[in-house]
Amino acid sequence: MAAYTSTLAGAPKFGRYAVDDVVTDANSNIFTCVKGGQPGEWVGTAGGLTAAELDTLAGATSTNSVAAKAAILGTGGALTLGGALTAVTSIGIGSAVLTEAEMEQLDTVTGGTQVANKAIVNDANVNQGVAKLTALHIGTSGAETQVNATGAELNSAADLSAQVMTTGPGAGFTDGVGAIHKSAVVPKGTIKTLSVLLDLTGTSSSTTDLDVIGTGAGVAHIGRILAAEVGTVLTVSMMCLEAPAGGVTDIDLYSATESTGVFDSAVADLTETALITSGAAWTNGRVLGATTVPAANDYLYLAGGAGGTAAAYTAGKFLIEIAGY
Repeated sequence: MAAYTSTLAGAPKFGRYAVDDVVTDANSNIFTCVKGGQPGEWVGTAGGLTAAELDTLAGATSTNSVAAKAAILGTGGALTLGGALTAVTSIGIGSAVLTEAEMEQLDTVTGGTQVANKAIVNDANVNQGVAKLTALHIGTSGAETQVNATGAELNSAADLSAQVMTTGPGAGFTDGVGAIHKSAVVPKGTIKTLSVLLDLTGTSSSTTDLDVIGTGAGVAHIGRILAAEVGTVLTVSMMCLEAPAGGVTDIDLYSATESTGVFDSAVADLTETALITSGAAWTNGRVLGATTVPAANDYLYLAGGAGGTAAAYTAGKFLIEIAGY
């Protein structure tokens, strides 16, 4: 190491240097600066920089891509990092402060894919994927209208196949081979209509007048008229779309408070109401309207309107329509 130079007279000996001394190596590079302290230490008014601390400055660049080196601000005070930025508690920009929990909501977010406790970001098609809402408002910004329908009601409106009788027919009707029972509950304006489409094939009539039509030992009602579905019943009609054959062709429509009526039992054993009495054989295209209406939540039954030979129906299609409000 070369001899030191000093701004002061009387250089100290034995490794102790005077104030403001500079020591250089053989290539005239500064080896150490001394300002009132030990060799290898720069002592200023606010403290000292050690050799290790000075080393963090050596080789530092404005790209800040060198490990264990100081970060240097670039043009306009911008800070460019060559790696990840790690903050112990939060990151502040102006008056905004992002905490770790808030940053977690942004981390690993994928556009168009929603994940629990993560921010929602649109994909390239401005699609957010699945949306779960407590309330839905639709309309021009500032003039939205709240959608008051429930999710179930919206599904029901979109899928008309789901709008059927809540309480459908008993096994004493549907067990008939070839028997068909289809229903639809359709609200339109202030009118609620229940439609029941039937094919009697495979069910049977008995030899006794006003016995329930059906089959087997199960309950033979053809569904329940719920007030929640049709409101207050105002009209009932029955149309023949195919003349019945095989069983009794004079068929009546009844309602009853009980669901327990079975094939070959007397409909009069129930708490019943005669809705439509045919009085004659049904023919294709014939329509009859009820002169009375069923009580709320009654069950519907078909009964033989005349005595005859017990036999299974081979034909007979009907459309029953019940309108309420």
